[in-house]
Amino acid sequence: MVEDNICRECDSELDPNLKYCPNCKCNVEIEKIEKIDDTPQKMRTTNPFQKFTENIVWGIAMLVIGGYQLLTGNEWYFQVIGVLVIGLGIRNLYKNYKKKSQGNSLGNS
Repeated sequence: MVEDNICRECDSELDPNLKYCPNCKCNVEIEKIEKIDDTPQKMRTTNPFQKFTENIVWGIAMLVIGGYQLLTGNEWYFQVIGVLVIGLGIRNLYKNYKKKSQGNSLGNS
C-alpha cells in the first residue's frame, strides 16, 4: 500500500486526501483515475445472426439486391427501398473495412 501513497514525479510520500503533491505540485488525482480505468472491459458478444449480417458477403449482396430493386422497381417506393438497402450495404462494407484496418494496424505495432 505504500506504493499508492507515493508521488509519481518526485517519489515523496503523500497523504491520501491530497489532490496535489506538496513538493512538486503535480496532480495526484490523475493517478487515482488511472488505477480505476485499469480494469478490463467486458467483451461484446455477438450472436450467429449478427455475425452473418456483419459479413462482407452480406454487404455485397445488399448492394446487388438494392441495385436490382432500384433499376427494376416500377413504383417510387421500390426505388426508395433500393436506395436504403444500397446505403446499408455500403455501411456494412465500410464497417468491415474499418475493422480490418484497425486489426492490421494493431498487429503491425
